[in-house]
Amino acid sequence: MEDQSNSDGNMNVSQSSSSSINSLDRIYPSLEPFTHPHDSDDDDDNNSQTSSGGTKSSLPPSPSHKKYLFPKKEYVDHLRPEEINWFYQQEGEKKWTPFIGYDSLRIECRYRALAINSPDVSKDIDVKERILVRGGLYEVDVDSKQCIPVYWSGDISNIMRGTWFYDGTWQPLQEGYATQLETEHLAKFMGQKIVDVPSVPGGKGTKPVIHNIKFHEFHIDWNSANEVFLFSESASSKFMRKVTHSFGWQKSGTRLHRAYCYEAIMDDKPPDITHLVFVIHGIGQKMETGSIVKCCRDLRTKVNHLKYKFFPDFDSTNQRAEFLPVEWRSSLKLDGDTVDNITPNKMKGVRNILNSSAMDILYYTSPLYRSEITHSLQSELNRLYKMFCSRHPYFEANRGKVSIIAHSLGSVITYDIITGWNPLKMYDQFVTSVINEERQQPCGSDELIAELDKARRRVNELEASVREKHKSTPMLNFTIENLFCLGSPLAVFLALRGMRPQGTGTQEHIIPSSVCKRLFNIYHPSDPVAYRLEPLVLKHYATIMPLPIHHYNSPKKVPYVKLTRKAYAALKTMSEEQINNKSLKIEEVSDSYDKGDSDSASEKTTSHSSKKFSFSKWLSGRKSKDEEALSAELKMLQKFDNEAQKLQVEYLDPKDIDKTEMEYRLDYQLKERSLENSYMSLLTSHTSYWSNKDIALFILTHLHPHLQEQNE
Repeated sequence: MEDQSNSDGNMNVSQSSSSSINSLDRIYPSLEPFTHPHDSDDDDDNNSQTSSGGTKSSLPPSPSHKKYLFPKKEYVDHLRPEEINWFYQQEGEKKWTPFIGYDSLRIECRYRALAINSPDVSKDIDVKERILVRGGLYEVDVDSKQCIPVYWSGDISNIMRGTWFYDGTWQPLQEGYATQLETEHLAKFMGQKIVDVPSVPGGKGTKPVIHNIKFHEFHIDWNSANEVFLFSESASSKFMRKVTHSFGWQKSGTRLHRAYCYEAIMDDKPPDITHLVFVIHGIGQKMETGSIVKCCRDLRTKVNHLKYKFFPDFDSTNQRAEFLPVEWRSSLKLDGDTVDNITPNKMKGVRNILNSSAMDILYYTSPLYRSEITHSLQSELNRLYKMFCSRHPYFEANRGKVSIIAHSLGSVITYDIITGWNPLKMYDQFVTSVINEERQQPCGSDELIAELDKARRRVNELEASVREKHKSTPMLNFTIENLFCLGSPLAVFLALRGMRPQGTGTQEHIIPSSVCKRLFNIYHPSDPVAYRLEPLVLKHYATIMPLPIHHYNSPKKVPYVKLTRKAYAALKTMSEEQINNKSLKIEEVSDSYDKGDSDSASEKTTSHSSKKFSFSKWLSGRKSKDEEALSAELKMLQKFDNEAQKLQVEYLDPKDIDKTEMEYRLDYQLKERSLENSYMSLLTSHTSYWSNKDIALFILTHLHPHLQEQNE
């Protein structure tokens, strides 16, 4: 059978003009009705496609997922709105993705209403209003035939009305050709009885050609009202037809189908959004590879894929989480081009990469630019939330939840916005402590104390000025349910600000639960930017392993609240002789959590890890050095653990002595793959979170905690 791609290349078809746009969830009364009695029987069959408006594949979903097959017609008639499906095409993709039935019907209604151009219709429809589609993330402009993102710029895709489709793939025939084909078909066969003919791959049918139409690149033959075939006019296709004809074989082509394989109905729609998730980027946003729009799309795709894989009936709960990218960096000018001007020409490419990524950390630690960066993110979050609520008024009325996923430096900025942290407070505390110390000195200088008092008053004035400015800048207009930090340096920022363990065992020491109910610190073990948070709450947790994030395909996923804490390499039960044993494998330390999952899986993992480690030692030729380093590290950890236990007893108040465990764990670590190279991971791990399915499932099951029990 000929490749259909030959038939639709280089087709220059003028797009039909119609006006655009709408977000009304209604069917216009001026149009013919397109609900049928049998639709009510399928009310429980909800849409199984992703919130982006269609499946990733161009093939339509299987009947087990969508059962809205329209009844076969007995006679040729005009296509009903349910039989037509609209498609969109992402930039850089060749295939067209179908809109869900709910979106397609509303687009078709607008298309027909604009084509009628009746004054009565114009009164009922605001033709300047765009149609919200793809889960509310995009708007359709029917006039320009474009699908435009609502909450970010770029990422514009074309849309097309599908009436005729290729057999097998159900990809739409290009609209200009399909319109001419439909006109010819109705003129020739209108009112004629339709005889159902099974599809024969690559076949033409045994009936003679009763009608045909020719285009520049292909021609179309009708054997009957229900047997229509497309044949390419390319030289290679003509040659192949001559060869097959000489052997007496049938003329081969691609069968075309009139009307889409699945009926579009208004019930084919995703649930209302109950949980809004803002996705905030870190450093490197100025680089194309760090686009938060693309990263957010990857994460959304992974979450939706896993949701329908492991929880196929999830939509019946009428819950849905939606992810919105938050871009705070591109609009900032900061120093303009000063840093670029002072950058030496030697190794310019590498330096430019550093200027576009790591320089953001220096900008944020600068008192000159910090407030500008904080204000940019804060304003963008409030703007997006206001825009979202204006398009989804039910969200606040239904007490929808809001969570934040922040990467790298973005988690630090988000933390400072949530907690209201200001460097002036730290300076004030420092000046106050110095004044108090000086006053306690019997030989303290009155002149020095006066200078310190003056400095403190100046700091207070500056702080009051900052507060006054903040009055005109609203804080976040929503409360936060969860804060997911990915590859975050937040812990080291807090440590440098003077935060020390208090022994309370709760996250209140880091972030009050009144402003953020749960905090999750997720990182890859090889990520050089990430640091742990738990030792800032309880110091001895430096010797406790972070909780491992389950592999998304793991057969047994114990809920995280049921996982028990474990010390690194079980140091509390290891003797000094065991620590000095140089045959100990690194994998035996890092994979000790896996032993609790299943015996068979543990044996397999240990065996595989042992082979991997032995191979690595053979490859590097540094066996003794690795073992000595490991032994020294274990000794250091044991010493640190003993010191931490002493400090707990020494510094904890009597009422807090029993609080030696975290109320909720904060640190969660990805598992390294068995063949993962640590040195390569050092370079790639910091940007690998967005497409990681383990993280996607972790986030999904914590946005909807009841799923953890189902996944057990």
